[in-house]
This record gives sequence, structure tokens and C-alpha cells, in this order.
Amino acid sequence: MRAQGTVSDTSFYQQALLNTMAVYHKAFGTQSALYNGSKYKQYPFKFSDGHQFFHSIAPATGSIVYDGVKYDSVLMQYDEISDVLIIMGPGDWIQLLNGKVDRFNLYNSNFIWLDRDSLRTSVDRTGFYNILYNGKTSLLKKEIKTIREEMTMSSEINRFADPKVHYYIEQDGKFYPIKSRKDLYRIFGDQKKDVQRFVKANHLNFRKNREVMLTSATAYYDNLKK
Repeated sequence: MRAQGTVSDTSFYQQALLNTMAVYHKAFGTQSALYNGSKYKQYPFKFSDGHQFFHSIAPATGSIVYDGVKYDSVLMQYDEISDVLIIMGPGDWIQLLNGKVDRFNLYNSNFIWLDRDSLRTSVDRTGFYNILYNGKTSLLKKEIKTIREEMTMSSEINRFADPKVHYYIEQDGKFYPIKSRKDLYRIFGDQKKDVQRFVKANHLNFRKNREVMLTSATAYYDNLKK
């Protein structure tokens, strides 16, 4: 499947987006405090496969906690290559200041900002992390997209947006990377046998559906600890 790495890719789509923008700004013009970032720079090429955005190339409305203030019904997209959140400003897309974005919700997914240096944790990098399960024990996901280039026989360059996913368990403010079932069971050591029985009974498979397995096991362990 070919997908263009820009916000608009057809005249029909562009007109629909402009109409959405007009309605949006009429209804939410009071959110001008959000418009203090920089202009979002579009990628100067098309992706042969994939795109830079979280979940979909289409923008969607969500909520943001920005500089301590919550804003609802904001038209936005999350660029997973540059790891930046962009919103529709007055006439153009604005890249928000990462340090001021405390959290946001997009496509029913909740993201928080984690600073690797200040936390002194083993998270891969500073950036936005998707909270898959939130409790005393939490599960977070970090999807990182990178640009891969391939030269064709005709000396053209094809570019691909390749995703790589990392998972972390958070307990008492500490983050633990999960790269295997052994990592998970080690962290859940005090309830290891119960969690293993739960995983087996529910036919949860780390290799085939890692996210479902980790989310279900974490929620189960968290309930055991209550």
C-alpha cells in the first residue's frame, strides 16, 4: 500500500480539510494559547510505504494538556518520526513545544511525555509514550519510526517509514524494558506462577500478539496486588 507522507494528498482531501479547519477555528478560536509553537515542516518527499503519523495519516480531534492547561476537541496529528505533536493553527500546522505537552489523547490512546535524563530510567529516549494500562503497575509503549531508503534500478530513491516498538513496565516510578516473556515474569516475580497460569489459560502469546499478552498480564498482576 502506498501512502503519501504529507497532510493532504488529493484535491478532494485538501478541500475537505479546509472545510474542517474553518469549522474548527470558528468553534475553538479561544484556544489561541496553543498557537505558540513553530510551523510544522512537511517532509519534502513521498513515502513509498507507510507514513510518519500515529495510527492514521488523517488528522483527528483529541485533547491536550499543554503548559498545565487542558484543551479539548483539538485537531491534531502525532509525528512518530520527529516525535512531535502538531495541531491545526490559523491557516497552517503548528508543531507544539514538546516540553510543554504534558499529555494528550488521540485516537483513544493516551500519551505522556517522559524525560529520560530527569527520570534516570532505562527508557530508550525522551519523548511521548503510549499508556496501554495505567495502574499501580503500568504498561507503556514507545513506537519509533525511522526513514529507510532504497535505491531503485533507475537510480530513484524509495523511502519507507519503518516502525519499531518498545514496551516498558512501570513500578514505583521505575521503568523496566520488556523484550521477552522472561523479562515480564522476572518483574512479576512475586506472582510469577499465577501470572503464568493466567497467560496459559487465556492462550496469550508473546510472539503472535505481544501487546494483548502484555496488557492482559499486567492488568491481571495489578489486580492481584490490590
